Amino acid sequence: MSKQQLIENLVATAPENKLDIILAFIQFVLYNNCEANSSFLSEPSLSKDWLREEEETAWRDL
Repeated sequence: MSKQQLIENLVATAPENKLDIILAFIQFVLYNNCEANSSFLSEPSLSKDWLREEEETAWRDL
């Protein structure tokens, strides 16, 4: 089995809640010369806070 096939199989069986992290890592590895690397890596972890109901309430009137 090729490495690409192995990666495809692993991603295909990954749980939905891990796909954002996997995507961020792949983008980081493929675009390591891009200035946005840190934003790709931090987005999945920050989105957990951004999507909380408390955050929605706090920012609703701004």
